[in-house]
Amino acid sequence: MEFKKIVFVGNREDSLGLQLAGIDKVIPASGNKALEEVIKLIKGKEYNLIIAEEDIKEYANQNESNIINTSVDPLVLLIPSKEMEENGESLESLAKRVLGVDITKLK
Repeated sequence: MEFKKIVFVGNREDSLGLQLAGIDKVIPASGNKALEEVIKLIKGKEYNLIIAEEDIKEYANQNESNIINTSVDPLVLLIPSKEMEENGESLESLAKRVLGVDITKLK
């Protein structure tokens, strides 16, 4: 199996912390532009893991949702955006749980 990379698509604030945690590439984008980037990355198959903000689901049609939800190579991990953190898990605790890195200590 060929080793591939991890990419993050989302806001600039979160991208800095994730870069410090070892993410290979960040693409600062939001809304429909972020959705377009994620779909392009899925089809390109250059990365093993695509991390994107969960709010891209609001912009996705049924076909795009199916592509994101069924993709396993690359795997798509949707994380809460800053606006969604108020009702759920913070990005910092998610990074610690998923990546095993405390990004608050990297700032």
